[in-house]
Amino acid sequence: MADGVRVPIRVIDGVRWGHLSALAENHVVCGESVNLKNEKFSFAGGHRIRFYSFKKNVHWKIPDGIPLDISSVTPASAPRRHQH
Repeated sequence: MADGVRVPIRVIDGVRWGHLSALAENHVVCGESVNLKNEKFSFAGGHRIRFYSFKKNVHWKIPDGIPLDISSVTPASAPRRHQH
């Protein structure tokens, strides 16, 4: 993987959560298995939200305008040619 996205962390009731809404308003997430764990999950400040579990091959579509931080990534070396 060549680049990365910095996600702010919020600690709520001793649990660390990635605060994606600080990055963008809309998010697209996919996974092989998606389950609704709690339809009225109590989150920060008593907000009721839906709580989902994503399993296997989970990906988050990077929203437009998200700055990618590649400053600490070392460039990949060129592939070696195979002699046949």
